[in-house]
This record gives sequence, C-alpha cells and structure tokens, in this order.
Amino acid sequence: MLWLSLLMIPVAAVIAYPLLAKSLFSLSKLSRLQKRKLQRAMPSLDDQFAEKFRVWETGDRVCNAAVLGCIPGFSFVLVSDALLHRLSPRYAAAIVAHEVGHLRLWHVPIRLSIVFAGGILGMTLVHMVEHLTQWQMLTQSVVILGTIAYMTLMLHFVSPLLEFQADAFAVDFLGKDERGRRRSARVLIRALSQLTLLSGIAPNQKTWLYPSFEQRRRMILGLQYSTRLQKSLRWFIAAVFLSQLTLVICCLLLLIG
Repeated sequence: MLWLSLLMIPVAAVIAYPLLAKSLFSLSKLSRLQKRKLQRAMPSLDDQFAEKFRVWETGDRVCNAAVLGCIPGFSFVLVSDALLHRLSPRYAAAIVAHEVGHLRLWHVPIRLSIVFAGGILGMTLVHMVEHLTQWQMLTQSVVILGTIAYMTLMLHFVSPLLEFQADAFAVDFLGKDERGRRRSARVLIRALSQLTLLSGIAPNQKTWLYPSFEQRRRMILGLQYSTRLQKSLRWFIAAVFLSQLTLVICCLLLLIG
C-alpha cells in the first residue's frame, strides 16, 4: 500500500497542475474574434476543441504556446496574448497546430511514462538492496543517481522526436492535400522562425529538451517529402511508450510480489 500510495502522487499531480495554473495565472477563453481568426487559418479546428484553448494574459511579454495536462477534462492548450498579437493569424495557427499535435499524439503521457518508469525502477532497485546492511547507503545512492541519469538521458533523447512529430502533425492538420501540405510546411517554418526571433534565441541554439530551429526546419522539409520517415518516427515513439509501460508493469509485479 505504501508503494501504491507513492505511485498515486504523480497521477494526482497530472490532474492538479492544470487546475493550479488556472488559479495562479490570468487565463481566459478565446474571444469570438480570436476563435474566428484561428478557425479561418485552421479549418480543422472545431468549436468543441476550441473550448480547450486558454489565452494567457502576460501583457505581451511572453510569445509562446503550450499544452497543460493530458487527462480529458483536465487539459487545455495555452496560448499567450503576445502570440496572438505579434504573429499573423496564419503563423499563430501554425504554432497552435503544433501544440494540438502534442495533445492529440499523447506526448504528455509519453513524457510522463519515462519519468514514471524511471521513478518506479528506482523504487524497485532500492527495495531489492534493502537487505544489504554494510553497503546499503552507498548502493541506494548509486541507484538514485542512476535513476536520475536514466530519466535525464531518455527525456533528452525522446523529447526532440516529439517536437518533430508535432511539427509533422501541424503540417497535416493545416493542409490535407499534397499542395496544402507543402504550403503549410512553409507557413510553419516561417512561424517558427518568427517565434525564434521574438524569443531572442539563435537559430542553431538547442536546449536539453528542444531541438534548434534549424534542426526543426530540416526535419519539417524531410517529413514533408517522406511518408516513410513519418511512419518510422511514429513507430519508434510508440515503441518507446510501450517499453516504458512494460518497465512499469514489471517493476510493479516485483514490488507486489
């Protein structure tokens, strides 16, 4: 019961942090004009899904978009006021379509599965070395450091792939036929270029979790002309997700047993 109680903490956090964001930040629903502009640039966006959008009033200081939560009823797409004001409707819609991709493709659960798998793996290994009296503290410290390294490396490796897949989703979401996809790919690249410039980030600058603009630009062009590359990316991410779920189940069985 102790292990199960500890495992329920991240589940409760996933539900709580979107609700906490609503109370801490100045969030509002899209106005009729904002919704109309986005839907004109993004015809696939229906009224029901548009209800998941929240505008973050930052005084035009933050120009970005994000996804909060992953559980139906406890998740929404966050769009900053500066994104809607500084970017044209087409470019804003391209950035929003990327975030819709994160939500539709289960990217938040995939990231959480890595953290969850790493955490329960650490619990299992610590439980297995509890009988070691002489080296118990040293072994537990090594296990904890190894668990942190596992989660760090996995997130560093998988997160850029999720960004690439969300870009591919945005291209398909904005343009259904071949000609429309080519046009939406150009729009997305220009939107990302403007967002990078407004954020004060160098085109070649990448972070621990996010690829650089240049990497994303090359991948968007590659995914645009290669359906095989899209399928390979989709299957690989699915394999990562299933491997983390398998690891969680195996660790749970060891803990319960």
